[in-house]
Amino acid sequence: MTPGPAAFPLPLPEPLRRALPPGTGVLLGLSGGVDSAVALAMLQALGCRVECVTFRNFCYAEGEDAATEQTCCSLEAIDQARSLAARAGAPHWVGDLVEPFRERVITPFIQEYASGRTPNPCLGCNESVRFPELVRLAARQQCAFAATGHYARIDRDGPVARLRRGLDPAKDQSYFLHRLGGELLGHLAFPLGWYDKAQVREAARALGLPVAGRRDSQEICFVPDDNRDFLFAGAPAATTPGPIVDRQGQVLGTHGGLFRYTVGQRKGLGVSAAAPLYVLELRAAGNALVVGPRDGLLATRLAGDRFTAQATDFPDRWPEDAPASWGGARPTAQVRHRHAGTPVAAWRRTGDRLEVTLAEPVAGAAPGQGLALYVDDAVIGGARLREPGWRDDLDRG
Repeated sequence: MTPGPAAFPLPLPEPLRRALPPGTGVLLGLSGGVDSAVALAMLQALGCRVECVTFRNFCYAEGEDAATEQTCCSLEAIDQARSLAARAGAPHWVGDLVEPFRERVITPFIQEYASGRTPNPCLGCNESVRFPELVRLAARQQCAFAATGHYARIDRDGPVARLRRGLDPAKDQSYFLHRLGGELLGHLAFPLGWYDKAQVREAARALGLPVAGRRDSQEICFVPDDNRDFLFAGAPAATTPGPIVDRQGQVLGTHGGLFRYTVGQRKGLGVSAAAPLYVLELRAAGNALVVGPRDGLLATRLAGDRFTAQATDFPDRWPEDAPASWGGARPTAQVRHRHAGTPVAAWRRTGDRLEVTLAEPVAGAAPGQGLALYVDDAVIGGARLREPGWRDDLDRG
């Protein structure tokens, strides 16, 4: 890194200087939080021509009298983003994505729970709504890049753009971006990927930003206060009470609807046993919640579908066909955001189906979540996790 202009309190990464020379047009997704606010200041310090957009993703109000705390995505955040953009002298507008967000994120979220899976809506939003729309709008505004405040990095040193982990392991968000295709990556920038969160907050304070102390949101954006009941009002397959059973089929209690649980959950089960019990499976067939001891969560074989590759040389078989460009590095598999990653022993791919054998067991790989694959700190591909033992075409491939 080389020192940046005095107006920005942190050194500016050299890779960003090369990718975003003065005058480069950048459309920034401005959320109203501290991360995107600092990203705005950073892009302006680089001399970029920055425009800002805040997306309105959902609204549950059916009329003027329906206003409740759950009516719309945070209007406060939209107002805050508008204020931040005005403070920086950057153009700002609000993009209406209510219908595509409902169709491609909320509806699949409900359907996945009804099918006994635990979805990660951020993966679907990033892949099919947020980033495609950001890149489309950037092109419309004659901006070369779209940017957000995610903690990840785009490597442009090779023939194609590659997604890499953010340098702060505690904040790295590349897992949420592992389904982005190469056609999007080449048009994206993540300015904060070279910093840790403490540095970003300190920069915000030094810049006098009013959001410097704003707390990070830990909720699903369309589930205020983690109350999901109103979402599933018309989904009896996910909300109907049913039996809580062990692996042997013995009934231990009654659950309040499968949408209330996730694989690996321990608290709130309402049953007692000599040893702690964990959710092992949401079994849609029979509407059963399967529980058991923690070792029942361990798995060394993972199956997935909806596979997508970020590495252009991703092989159908590994290690048999390991690309020379990987330098003999062993890939790792990440099954959730806070998972540190587990070394891979082998994989095989057939079409959009992927089966991975791990070198050591991983706990709590929940069907419906994302399976991201890395070589060193670079994302190479990923898939949606499927049910234990699910094999289908892989057995015949």
